[in-house]
Amino acid sequence: MSGDKFEKDHNPAEVSLGESDQDDNATLFGSNGDPQGPAVANYNIREGTLDGQTLVNGEQGIRTENNISVLNGNSAQATDLARSQLSQLQYNENRISLDRSINTASNILSNLQAENSVRPIYYPTNIQDETLDSKLNSKSSKLALIRHNSVGNSQHLLTEPRDSSSETYSFELLKINLKIGPSSENLLQTLDKSALSQLLNEKFSHIKRHLRSLRERIDDTSSKVLVTGDLNSGKSAFCNALLRRKVMPEDQQPCTNVFCEIIDARDNNNGIEEVHAIPIGSVYLKNDERTYKIFPLEELEHLVYQSEHYSLLIVYVTDNRPVNQSLLKNGVIDIKLIDAPGLNLDSYHTTQVFSRQEEIDLVVFVVNAENHFTLSGREFISSATNDKNLIFIVVNKFDNIRDQNKCKRKIMDQVHSLSPETYKNSSNFVHFVSSKEMINQNPGGDGPDGNPDDGDGPHSPDFDHLEASLRKFLVEKRSLSKLLPAKNYLVKLYSDLIELSQINEKLYNESKIGAENELKKLGPQYDEILQSSAKTNEKISRLIESVSSEVYTNSRDQINRIINEVDHLSLGIKFEGYSNITEFARQVQERIIGKILEVVNSAEEHARNETSSAIDEIKRLGVQALGEGSLPNTRFIPSSMYSKKKDNLQRHIDNEVSLFDFVDPNFESFCKICGITIPDSRTNLLIGLTANKLWAGGLSSMAILYGPRVISTVTGIASISNYIPRFVVTKVVPGTLIGIAIGMPLYYLYKDAPHAYQRNVVKKIKRKIESEDYQHLNSLRISKEVRKVLNYPAKDISNAFATTIEKQSSRRSKILSDLKTSEISLSFYRELTKQVKEQYQIVQSFDLESVHTVN
Repeated sequence: MSGDKFEKDHNPAEVSLGESDQDDNATLFGSNGDPQGPAVANYNIREGTLDGQTLVNGEQGIRTENNISVLNGNSAQATDLARSQLSQLQYNENRISLDRSINTASNILSNLQAENSVRPIYYPTNIQDETLDSKLNSKSSKLALIRHNSVGNSQHLLTEPRDSSSETYSFELLKINLKIGPSSENLLQTLDKSALSQLLNEKFSHIKRHLRSLRERIDDTSSKVLVTGDLNSGKSAFCNALLRRKVMPEDQQPCTNVFCEIIDARDNNNGIEEVHAIPIGSVYLKNDERTYKIFPLEELEHLVYQSEHYSLLIVYVTDNRPVNQSLLKNGVIDIKLIDAPGLNLDSYHTTQVFSRQEEIDLVVFVVNAENHFTLSGREFISSATNDKNLIFIVVNKFDNIRDQNKCKRKIMDQVHSLSPETYKNSSNFVHFVSSKEMINQNPGGDGPDGNPDDGDGPHSPDFDHLEASLRKFLVEKRSLSKLLPAKNYLVKLYSDLIELSQINEKLYNESKIGAENELKKLGPQYDEILQSSAKTNEKISRLIESVSSEVYTNSRDQINRIINEVDHLSLGIKFEGYSNITEFARQVQERIIGKILEVVNSAEEHARNETSSAIDEIKRLGVQALGEGSLPNTRFIPSSMYSKKKDNLQRHIDNEVSLFDFVDPNFESFCKICGITIPDSRTNLLIGLTANKLWAGGLSSMAILYGPRVISTVTGIASISNYIPRFVVTKVVPGTLIGIAIGMPLYYLYKDAPHAYQRNVVKKIKRKIESEDYQHLNSLRISKEVRKVLNYPAKDISNAFATTIEKQSSRRSKILSDLKTSEISLSFYRELTKQVKEQYQIVQSFDLESVHTVN
């Protein structure tokens, strides 16, 4: 395998580096083709170590034989070289470990996004706001805002009690802040769960993009230094001071509108000083001249204003100072110096500066000593400190300040709140200089040969100290300048993830316990409601059956009774003679049918009363089982029962009237008409039945004609004719007897005709009723209506039970679903917490500052 990759061993724990490390040859493996130099470097995952050696800028090689370094040279040089190589090995080992941790962090965030899409992650809205110091420029401003907020909060507390149990959480990278201003309320509390979930997903995506930038930064062998600050703070003058020559245009008005990346021309452009202007939308490829335009260095003064055409200007310059003095030509690493537009030039350029800082290894923030930190500057530093704990603060134009001690004191107070680590190391990272002074001391430094190789040039103790600190941090402490930002970012990210994971772990654990407790309570309640439903429905069914049967029996009995009694009832209809016989017949028939229907109506009224009582009882059973308010508020209207048109009984009766309808010989009625009294009703009935049969047989006329003769023969009494004149016997008596024999039946028939018709009509109705089973059908109709009406409240109760059971079942299903979700999420966050804590400890263990000694 070639020397730009790690060689794989038979040990599966050893891995090879990717293609992104091909650019590390110059610093990692030394001169190409050196037979004495190492060809490979093996990385052991289990032990976390690198075996091999690296070379810097063609230094004399060390070859390893049986893990013993052999130097081609003297022992003093060997010691220095071994120390340099060991430092480089440690650097690469830490870089690879950080690469691996960045990949792990990105995978963790992807898993969180997947979890968030299925089960939204709980994000606390009561986040502690730590941006106050980064946006306020003085202690008096902070104190005023605190007092203002405290007054507002005290007014708020008068109306709303504060929840003392509420916890406040603190995030650094995962913080989502939707506040409009410093003193406004956080709008997070107004968002619903899905909106918060979407915001959190966007935050995860942003962090993943930043992690990719971090990985590209630590894999890049060069170091990028961003020089930024507010308008007219002297950024370009500072860059010229570092170069000891006037390269970047300077003016009292804002002049740098395009990002300018200053690179050493000797090692990167064959020593040719020129400007490569990259048009907006193009990606710079040095070997492809179609991606940029070439201009002479003199045109830079005009190019910096053309932000509408170019997104970046690559400025190749030479620095003829010795490697121990020059920042660009340091002999160790490539350094790219980026001069950025002023932060508050406009929103577009400010946004561009904010976005570019993610690609930067080190930020040099230039502050105008006359203006201190503006709001945009403070916000930029606050954003940069997400991964860069150390920032170079250059207070320019310091020579213009009259009370320099006061200025230093105020600047340092602001640095303390903006970047505590920078403040702690202020001797190396906070510098008060005058960049103009360095350029003015070197008026001949306008060309590539303006700086002599002997290093004799303009000097300023403050600026020299700044430059030495910057060079030391970038070159000698490369692990801090190049790798520390990645470590800091990962530490903050893992710290936030631990807190977020533990919050959700606690939440889902409480949810799991709550769901289990609810299930324990719900089980007996569910069984109880099922049993109550079965018992109540059974009671109601028995009640409905009982009431319906009673109504049926009552209706049938009443109809049978009226049919048996109606032929003897007084109908109250006067017979006005045979001339009105048809009207009389109609009235009699209607009156009889009316009597029957009155009984039917009475049976229906009885059914209504029974139904009303049964409904009250059904409702009582329902309320007893389900409680008040569980049933619909319905009202029973008795008149609504049997409101449909009834069966017209008269329609089924033969309405034709004949003479025989008025003939119904009846001994009882005959005796009544003739004034004959029968001892009792039973005897009367017996005689009447016999007489009726004899009468029906035609014996009445025979008794009249032959009765006297039979009596005379039997008794021996002579005929009465012996004592009566013959004329009377032969003429008068027979005629009289014949008249009586004929007249009496006729008289009886005449007098009994209205009653006979009533009896015959009743007989007709009875026959019709019996043929149609009228009693059963009407009783069944009445009882069916009762059953139908009673089924309504019974159905309401059944539906109420079904709804209650369905609610309990749905609640149980939801609790089971919530329990399953809680168990899955709890397992996920427990594993996540464990994994993130392990990664946090691994990243914390990366020792970027200490250097192992070489004996």
